[in-house]
Amino acid sequence: MSDLTLVAEDILDAIHAMEEAYHVTQALREKTDPVVFDEFRERMLALQERLEKIQMWLENEEAYAVDELADALSMMNAGHHAEYRRTRSVDE
Repeated sequence: MSDLTLVAEDILDAIHAMEEAYHVTQALREKTDPVVFDEFRERMLALQERLEKIQMWLENEEAYAVDELADALSMMNAGHHAEYRRTRSVDE
């Protein structure tokens, strides 16, 4: 699976995390207690982690694009993925 596909999945996961955080926010407005607040914090931390992962990719998008191109050329010419990457894989 390419890094671009993984990034698209990360964006979709972030959208779902945002929806979950929104629903917990509504529950927190209706009922403020420690259990609901802890769930709110968990959802917000999950959303933050997903957004940070996307931000890391966006800050280095040129390097990721070059790695994708090098990997595709290696697959075409040598039949295996490129052995060297300038960036860490998105799925790490």
